[in-house]
Amino acid sequence: MQSSDKLGIDEIEKVSSTPKRAFNIKLIVKIIISILFISTLYSLFFGDSSIGVLQNAQERDLKLKSEYTKIQNENQKLQKKHFELIQLTPEEDSF
Repeated sequence: MQSSDKLGIDEIEKVSSTPKRAFNIKLIVKIIISILFISTLYSLFFGDSSIGVLQNAQERDLKLKSEYTKIQNENQKLQKKHFELIQLTPEEDSF
């Protein structure tokens, strides 16, 4: 009877040890893949390449373009005044 008890324990240890290792490795791989996936999603939503950063850049681009056109129009007006003033002032006599 002792030999049959001993065989049962050995078989249980062999069967129980193999699936635990395989399960643990699969679990660890799943955890690592999950962490990588979550970190990628986090960087997309809250990182340097997020949608909010893109929207802020687009808003800033629109503001800069409108400021550029205002400055360009102001420059045209100032150049026009400058050329009008040059034509109105008498030229200096050079002897």
